[in-house]
Amino acid sequence: MTATEVDGLAVVADEPRPAPFKDKGGNPIYQPQTRVLTLADGSVVYGCAHCDYTNRNPNSIRPHLSRHNSRRKTNGSAPGALSLPLAELMERLEKLDEITEDRDAWKSRALRAERRLKQLRNALGVSA
Repeated sequence: MTATEVDGLAVVADEPRPAPFKDKGGNPIYQPQTRVLTLADGSVVYGCAHCDYTNRNPNSIRPHLSRHNSRRKTNGSAPGALSLPLAELMERLEKLDEITEDRDAWKSRALRAERRLKQLRNALGVSA
């Protein structure tokens, strides 16, 4: 559903926008979701193939198309939200706590080792 009228002017031509590149054979590639709309006065605007959004800047259509992306729509829950039974959720939280403690232990061990290595290098006069 492309716009049929822009700023009071009728749309007389509606074509897909050619991409700024060509295929390997040199043939033009078209952006079917971005429409080139020629108005009754001969001016050109660019429009969305899904709604009546138009703009004189051809680069404004592509970001607008994300509004029509069905993958972004959720069923009211937060993105990445899980629906797990409480028992499984508690189990995962316990595992996360274990992993976090293990990571913290290894991190402090690595920092101590780096300090000792730096002390050894300084004592030996070796640059890193």
